[in-house]
Amino acid sequence: KKINETDLKYLSNSSTTEKRQDNQKGRPSNERFSFQEEHPQAATHILMKYSQLHVPVLYGSQIPRQDRDDTPERYNRALLTLFVPWRNAIDLCDVNETWEDAFESRKDLISAHSWKI
Repeated sequence: KKINETDLKYLSNSSTTEKRQDNQKGRPSNERFSFQEEHPQAATHILMKYSQLHVPVLYGSQIPRQDRDDTPERYNRALLTLFVPWRNAIDLCDVNETWEDAFESRKDLISAHSWKI
């Protein structure tokens, strides 16, 4: 989301005040997080944590079935993208590695809860 004055105030106060003050009215503010400095939108955007849990959705075609012979690469790539923390593609799959090998070596990073989704 684009940064506004409320976000700037929240971010400046978050370094000094960990908890919401008791005299503040209304519901608690959602947590906000800045991008790293090298991110292209670091100066203009932030990430805001939702109040309720959400499942991320990949744009494009649906996640392919695991049991089909023609889609293992797409299946492995989709699961890694959704459930393994990453900053760039090399975090998910090394240059000389197949997506299947990458998935096998990183599947222990996927939480038990995520496997149920």
